[in-house]
Amino acid sequence: MDDRFNQAVQFATNEIQGFYDRGGSFRALNQKGRSEILEVFSDGFDWEANLNNATKDFHSFDSLRRYCAFLIRAERKMPDQLKHWIADVLEGVAPTVKQPQGGVITGLSNNMLLPRLIEKVATKFDLDRTRNDETRPCTSACDAVHQAIIKVPQAKSEVKSLQYRTIKKAYEDAKNLGIFVGN
Repeated sequence: MDDRFNQAVQFATNEIQGFYDRGGSFRALNQKGRSEILEVFSDGFDWEANLNNATKDFHSFDSLRRYCAFLIRAERKMPDQLKHWIADVLEGVAPTVKQPQGGVITGLSNNMLLPRLIEKVATKFDLDRTRNDETRPCTSACDAVHQAIIKVPQAKSEVKSLQYRTIKKAYEDAKNLGIFVGN
């Protein structure tokens, strides 16, 4: 491996470790992504319609509690009706609706931390972003991020898959979504 690749691995390791040192986690990013999917951050979020369905529909229930969390964190005014609902949920007075069998769409599909890091590493260290799976030596930006994940204990235990192909696919999916303009 050349010096440039080793520097890229060290840079990616520092970036990932810094993410954790600042209190970040992939789980938290995935949850924020779910909130984005449910559009709870949008100005047009219809909390009243969700409140009417919150006792029978998981997505309404989940959207509404995430919306309450958003209002609290953003220090925005919460309507009285919503304050009473979230207080009842917290106290166990209002029923909580269970997640449907098979789960729900998480924010993993729009968690762009690793794809953005791959792009940053490729640009900063002039590395190919990906490589053919059979190519040796393994010195692409995806390889550098892959090695960095393995070096950071929190990432190693939290990232869904530590395989090069999974990391490469996450990058390619992000690229296909048009995340990286001009590449």
